[in-house]
Amino acid sequence: MSFEVVAEVTIQAPPSAVWRALTDTARWAEWCTWLRWEGGAMVVGERLSLRLTPPDGEGYTFQPEVLLAEPDRHLAWVGRTFTAGVFDGEHHFVLDDLGDGRTRLVNRERYSGLLSPIMRRIPAMQGAEAGFVAMNEEIRARAEALART
Repeated sequence: MSFEVVAEVTIQAPPSAVWRALTDTARWAEWCTWLRWEGGAMVVGERLSLRLTPPDGEGYTFQPEVLLAEPDRHLAWVGRTFTAGVFDGEHHFVLDDLGDGRTRLVNRERYSGLLSPIMRRIPAMQGAEAGFVAMNEEIRARAEALART
């Protein structure tokens, strides 16, 4: 069994600015309240060290592996709890060029594995969509600021 959380936003900036916001991890602390970069590079096969920091304070650190890094188009990683197939989260940031300097950002994660039916019901997962929406707004604001400079 699996489930997915999806949120999208239209950004008044080209995909290159959105990509810069997503991949300039050293500057995330300036604008991103939801994820903290603790190490690693956005390179296929690399392991990142990220800390989820939701407003309720119930955060945790995880080490996803970068699956895809197509500049200005698609960034994806997978995080696993314990070992593959227990509780996996495959996260995607898909950037669609809408033309006229606009980008549609689709921020989605597919959760799967033996524990996914249980994890789907925990309170933290109930608020996941709102977290994705809030993170999209932060990405939007950062990318639009980058596009203006």
